[in-house]
Amino acid sequence: MSFDLMFRKASDFYLNGAYVQAEEICRQILAFAPENPDVLNMLGLIAAAQNEHQAAAGFFYEALKKSTNPLPVYFNLAVSLNAFGKQKEALEAYQNALKLAPQTKEIYNNMGAIYEKLGHFEKAAENYEKAVQIDSDYVDAGVNLAVLKKDKSALLNLAEKYPKSPLPVYYLALFAFDEKNFNQAIEFALKADALQQAYDIKNLVAQCYLKLKENTKAEKYFHQALILHPQSIDALINLGILEQNEAYFKKALDLNPSSFEAHISYADFLYRENRRVEALEEYHHAVLLNADNPAISNNVALVLKDMQDYEGALDLLLNAFLKTPENNDISVNIAETLVLLFQKQKNEALKIAKLWQKNAPNNVFAAHTLSAFENKPSSNDALYAKTLFDEFAALYDKRMGQIDYQTLDKLISLKLDLKGNILDLGCGTGLAPEKLKTPENSWTGIDISKNMLEKAKQKNLYDNLLESDILSFLETNTKKYDFILCLDVLPYIQNIETLIEKCFPSNLIFSIEKAPDNQKSIFLAPEGRYQHNPQYVENLLKKAGYRNILAHHLILRKENGKNIDGVLFVATAKQ
Repeated sequence: MSFDLMFRKASDFYLNGAYVQAEEICRQILAFAPENPDVLNMLGLIAAAQNEHQAAAGFFYEALKKSTNPLPVYFNLAVSLNAFGKQKEALEAYQNALKLAPQTKEIYNNMGAIYEKLGHFEKAAENYEKAVQIDSDYVDAGVNLAVLKKDKSALLNLAEKYPKSPLPVYYLALFAFDEKNFNQAIEFALKADALQQAYDIKNLVAQCYLKLKENTKAEKYFHQALILHPQSIDALINLGILEQNEAYFKKALDLNPSSFEAHISYADFLYRENRRVEALEEYHHAVLLNADNPAISNNVALVLKDMQDYEGALDLLLNAFLKTPENNDISVNIAETLVLLFQKQKNEALKIAKLWQKNAPNNVFAAHTLSAFENKPSSNDALYAKTLFDEFAALYDKRMGQIDYQTLDKLISLKLDLKGNILDLGCGTGLAPEKLKTPENSWTGIDISKNMLEKAKQKNLYDNLLESDILSFLETNTKKYDFILCLDVLPYIQNIETLIEKCFPSNLIFSIEKAPDNQKSIFLAPEGRYQHNPQYVENLLKKAGYRNILAHHLILRKENGKNIDGVLFVATAKQ
């Protein structure tokens, strides 16, 4: 077989993705013609197709020594040099190509991309504009210029002018995604996907569906992205999270042992699986890769907390807090860990709480925690409750299921005839009407937490929902309600006397956490919640005018493995 026939066969293999066979034929030719520039260029293309760009550049350099047609070789060399971080050398290769073909639009477009990557935006725009001047219908350069200038209207014009090109709508999707307009982003991304089956587009569609909480659709598109790019760390991690499948995390780490996101995501998975020691090891790998990341300190601390190393957990949490004091999730974790330490080492926990409050005087959790440890009434009850439940809203329903919440079940067992207008004070995510709503009652919900109300609104159970501190609402309310519910809310309110007075004469149903027997009225417990003496509460009800008062003792829920004792009161004005 002649060298020409062998080379054509190698080219066919290359074009069909059979790189091993193509390379084998090329090397057979080189054995007889070691300086053949076309074969050296082909070997470079084969290496580049397999992301071995440094090796590819070596072949291209060798090809240039003997090539009689160096233009495509310079172009290929520039692509590979850019791919492994040699931007300056890539620009030189493109300039050499331009000397041979000064009107090559693709060269200007690619040079523009390199200048943009290097932060030389004026030069980038100059090169994109030159490419468009050469060919006014060159969509790639037009899109790149519009993206560089953040010109959304130009992208819209390009999308209208070139309806068969996926590029304008893809970047419109990216713009919308960055603006958190995920409904618009998915609309554009799906248009791009219909025009071209590409990894970047599939991945963006999947990310949009994730943001829209349509996980099944996101999973489908991550699988499609993975087919197009089997070594995608991002797709593997997301599929591991969505399917809770350990194999994806392991494959991602096999492909890239230095992937911070893969280690963190795998560690989170192991933590949720209660494989604490393995999770700690993965978090340790992540720490080595990014020691200053507060999210790692927070996650490692949660593992240590579960392993009852509270001081070690607090060291990490306070370190994370110093880096991101605005992160309420970390503040909540500090408060919860301090409570656990307080149960074992009261003085040490109090010392740390004082230090935290001193260094973060405006932090609502630090102030409230110290007040609870010192058994002093808190001055920030409303702000504390709002901030706490805004933070808990996303996982509130799930957490209530995990702590064996009993209050509603006890209320249902009483078989009360709940008809008419019902006011749900501190309504949260709407757990009460989920179990108590009937065609014979209508519900108004009041809560201080905007995030909790958003969750309640999604359930479509309330006739009215209002964001307000419940005492402020009662001060101005003129509407009469047949029943007022206030379930698991009084532990966050110091002044319950005013609340009870303002509820009269409506039928009132509420729960309290039971104070220790030596506490005769109200007590701010170390856990940060108010506890009440049942007799003190009954006296307040009588003082307000309630005559028929029933007190049902129960276990409200479990907390850190312990039962929380409480009382469910049902009070009416009639005997």
